[in-house]
Amino acid sequence: MEFRLNSKHLYALGWLVAGILVLALYASFSVNLPARYNSPDEAANAFFATRLAQNRWLPLYEPLNQLAGRSLIHPRSTIVYNQQIMPASFLGWPLLAGSIGRLAGSGALPYITPLLALLGLGFLYLITKELLNQRAAIITTLLTALQPAFWYYHSRSFFHNAVFVDLLLVAVWLGLKIIKTNKCGWYLLLGLVSGLALSVRTAEIFWFIVVGLWWLIYWRRQVSFKNLWLISLGLIIGLAPIFISNYFLYGFPLSFGYRPELLWSQDMNRTASLFSELILPFGFHPRLIFNTTVNYLGLLMWWWFWPVLAAAIYLAVTWRSLSREFKGLIISTVIISLWLAIVYGSWQFNDNPDPAAVTIGTSYVRYFMPLYILWLIPVGYFLAQLSKLKWGRYLTWFVVGIYLVLSTSLVWFDYQEGLGAVRGNLERFATASRAVQTLTPSGSVIVSGKTDKFFWPERAVIYELKDAADYLAVTKLLSSAIPVYAFRATLQPDSLANFNNKISPFGLTLVPASYTWEDFSLYKYELKVNLYLGLYK
Repeated sequence: MEFRLNSKHLYALGWLVAGILVLALYASFSVNLPARYNSPDEAANAFFATRLAQNRWLPLYEPLNQLAGRSLIHPRSTIVYNQQIMPASFLGWPLLAGSIGRLAGSGALPYITPLLALLGLGFLYLITKELLNQRAAIITTLLTALQPAFWYYHSRSFFHNAVFVDLLLVAVWLGLKIIKTNKCGWYLLLGLVSGLALSVRTAEIFWFIVVGLWWLIYWRRQVSFKNLWLISLGLIIGLAPIFISNYFLYGFPLSFGYRPELLWSQDMNRTASLFSELILPFGFHPRLIFNTTVNYLGLLMWWWFWPVLAAAIYLAVTWRSLSREFKGLIISTVIISLWLAIVYGSWQFNDNPDPAAVTIGTSYVRYFMPLYILWLIPVGYFLAQLSKLKWGRYLTWFVVGIYLVLSTSLVWFDYQEGLGAVRGNLERFATASRAVQTLTPSGSVIVSGKTDKFFWPERAVIYELKDAADYLAVTKLLSSAIPVYAFRATLQPDSLANFNNKISPFGLTLVPASYTWEDFSLYKYELKVNLYLGLYK
């Protein structure tokens, strides 16, 4: 039987090749990369996912906190609860990645997020094709694959924001299937995928609820309200691993790492206060919102902003001719965008040592990722309409070319936080980590500051010592024969003498440990010889 390639075969082959290229592009960052991470969130997620992949339970028992008398010994993005180190973030991604890693092996963990990028892109294509047409779907999918936020955070494997966006796109497609067919199975699947998405990033639950209610009102004639219980059932199933894990970790299913106390309490004032903190955790600051949105929605990726603005104007002009389904998605996108801009735009923080720096590695970029992606659907529609004109076709390819060149430059070659710079940093971190591990015995503790990601979990770490009780905790560790070191900015002799004067009342002295790395040095805490330790126990 003779096999001949036809247009459908070539089309499928084209998508297969494109998928392989995208996977290779995103996964290349993790190839031969040391097991070090540039962010405390990444380090914590990778650690806990690896424990599950290796068939170990999530928490890490740390008895040294009991010796110290304080819950000091843990890295950032974790907490200490019942003498165990636990995630200080949402459990969904470590649980999901760890479960996949248990099947595929822990070596597969860095490549799960790049692989899930294909899931998100595939469903984005299906959404746009369903709403608009194939041409718009191809353009939208191509631009999204090259969108800096999507590319960057799918390459850095252990951020949950990228996985949340992938699951969000699956949920949007399922919502479309419900209004098109109204079959019971789609309701259950929508609830299940939404539950998984919220387990990965529970902080988005409030706008998720708002958009869900808006969707029900908008499609009230198409939606079967008697089937809504299936969405609730799916949500419960999707969130069940989180409820069960929270119960075993904290003793209550609605607890979570950011606030290990109960989410629901008999004290209604406390509960109301906690909910208000969750909805607007950073207050409402219009000037800061304006500055943040200008920097991260306009200036950092201007080649994303200007097509979005042009598409928004085009949609406003042609609004009456748009389909009801497309209008519903646009309104939902506006609601999500306003919510994200207000909530996260009101938060002032500096991931970068330079407070004025606007970089792709700053957390705002991953917080805004849903709106970065959803607004590319109108851009795809706008460019698809333009491409029907002779000159419009060239403009469309020009925009794609701009995306390819400028996104590659920002994602890989930004001198501060591009993937190339991050790889270089991680290789340097690994060198410092090996040297310090050689100089410090197993079972020792390192007061590390922001370099905690260098040393943990091979060495126990303390982020910082803040007050007298913390320094007394160090005294207790030393009196129990636990070595305590400090890896910190190198101190000049006068500064070291001043610091030793500061810690002298606690019976401590800090001595150099003969290792310097860039602007940092390794020091060792020691007890004063004539100290009467009983005063500090």
